[in-house]
Amino acid sequence: MISTMNGKKTNSKKRRICVLHGAIRNAGDFLIYERGKKLLGKYLGAEFDFIYKPRFKEIPENDYDGIIILGGPLITRSLHPQSRNIMKFIEKRDIPIICLGLGISGEKFNSYKSYFEDAFSKNFWKRIYESSKLFSVRDIETYNVLKTYQINSELTGCPALYYPRKNEMKKSKKGFDKILISIPHIHFYDIKYFLLTIYLISSLRSTFDKKELGIAFQHGYNTFPLRILKYLSSIFNAKTYDLSNRSIEDSKELSDYDIHLGTRLHLHIYFLSMNKPSILLSVDMRTRAFINTISTLHNSFSFFGVKKVISILEKDEENILEYFYNAFKQIDKFEYTITEFLSNISFFIGKISKNKENVK
Repeated sequence: MISTMNGKKTNSKKRRICVLHGAIRNAGDFLIYERGKKLLGKYLGAEFDFIYKPRFKEIPENDYDGIIILGGPLITRSLHPQSRNIMKFIEKRDIPIICLGLGISGEKFNSYKSYFEDAFSKNFWKRIYESSKLFSVRDIETYNVLKTYQINSELTGCPALYYPRKNEMKKSKKGFDKILISIPHIHFYDIKYFLLTIYLISSLRSTFDKKELGIAFQHGYNTFPLRILKYLSSIFNAKTYDLSNRSIEDSKELSDYDIHLGTRLHLHIYFLSMNKPSILLSVDMRTRAFINTISTLHNSFSFFGVKKVISILEKDEENILEYFYNAFKQIDKFEYTITEFLSNISFFIGKISKNKENVK
């Protein structure tokens, strides 16, 4: 039977799944959304109609067969506003909710047992888990936090690791001619990060005076310090890229860079997914959690950390790719794991749909 919805023909026999995403302005969130969409479409598109809704808005009423919460650092110590929107939607509904590649936030915490600051947050995620027991996470730290609270998640990696055109990629070359730098989202009170960013860019320029430099502004130039850095980029002969309000993949020039060095987790993921070297400078728990899951060349975002990684780049430029072979293998394994997880979604939704039909 064919029905019409929003002017488009859809197969009414397909079960309808609402996918809640967090893409607002940050290019990394858009990368999760776009790649997650392709991942779901490839492996489950024949069985389900996916309806994508932003979770930062109130979720509209509808008769969904299930919900997927797609990626992002949504598991916060106290309940995130986006989680509150989800809670309001499910309060009066008995609906299965599946988590795909979620992570903890960047907030500091002393131990796994003390991660959640209140019972409200803890009980929310336990309820989500109990609705389907299909809960995948992007890193080992999130896995360990949830395990402490009797939530048995599966470590699948971030959906943004999935690169649909991997088979078309050229083999990465030795050495590098073009370096992409990513920087934190700096506010006027972040004097330390502002100075560190200038140090990072100036050190790369003085060390690699013949290389091409690019600077990625993942949130755009929406603060005064970021606008100053954009202005200073011309002094360092560096190109700048405003990545806001779109996916990292939509900036085609970025894929021409040979290596990434910086603080942004999803630019790190973007380069690794293309089998290109990427050095992550850790700034919070999100970046540390990823490094603890897929270990690559890394350091802290500090004067010592910046100096250390640039020294390695200078001394070992021709062999830099060898530092990343194990990471590339890990990512390939995660792709297999996440497809297995998607198969479990298919089986689970199919099973509960049959049960509903039998009740009728």
